[in-house]
Amino acid sequence: MITGNWKNRSITRDNVMTIEISDNDFLHLDKDSSFYYSLEYAKKYMKGQWDYSDHTLHLHYEKPDTIRHFEVDVLTKHYLEFHEGNTVFRYSRID
Repeated sequence: MITGNWKNRSITRDNVMTIEISDNDFLHLDKDSSFYYSLEYAKKYMKGQWDYSDHTLHLHYEKPDTIRHFEVDVLTKHYLEFHEGNTVFRYSRID
């Protein structure tokens, strides 16, 4: 259920918007375990490999070579929310 195209709705830290979101911001989690995301205003375009286990989304970035772990709080057919520390990322599925 986690694979697919997700539209970024918000990124908040302590309930305060931390990054301005554009209509072009998204997260793509492919079935082949690759990912790509775009945060236009922040000029962040990242890619790498992902895996999901025990309600945790692991993103293995190509550059810089690092791994981040996001705890998934909500995963439905239409909505994805996860956090890393006190930063919360909210997405809705793009059909």
